Amino acid sequence: MNNSMKKLAVLSILMATPLLWLLNNQVSATPKQNVANSIYSQAKPAPAKWRRMNQKQELEQIKSIINHRMGVAALNQLALEGFIGYDCQRSFYFNELYGNLQTLMRVKCNSPRGASSAIGYDEIRVIFNRFESNIEDFKIERVSKETGSPKTKLPD
Repeated sequence: MNNSMKKLAVLSILMATPLLWLLNNQVSATPKQNVANSIYSQAKPAPAKWRRMNQKQELEQIKSIINHRMGVAALNQLALEGFIGYDCQRSFYFNELYGNLQTLMRVKCNSPRGASSAIGYDEIRVIFNRFESNIEDFKIERVSKETGSPKTKLPD
């Protein structure tokens, strides 16, 4: 590599690095007093509104969960915590804003369950996030009387 090619490579890295940083962090190039407000507004999304699925949508949701590795991983977590059984009832919801790209499975059992020996959980909620119909990740919310009201507000 000759000297001019090295200079070109270094120059391109020096120019691209700040642009990549800006894109990655999604920070606008605004004065400092406005950056805090823009970051705060990005960090506080509008609360999600969930709507219960009908029976046909629930069947499609179950098939989707079973056919994706992240869905199976979520079911394994439910099994490890004892939330799969005949005395447990599940219901499915979708986010009104994102549609089927964000769905929630709620599992309630007759008796408290969970992996924790200190707290028994009344229900468990799994939020699935999708991209182009593939489950990218999931989040679990455990609900009990001891932990207070759930973070995710559901219509029923």
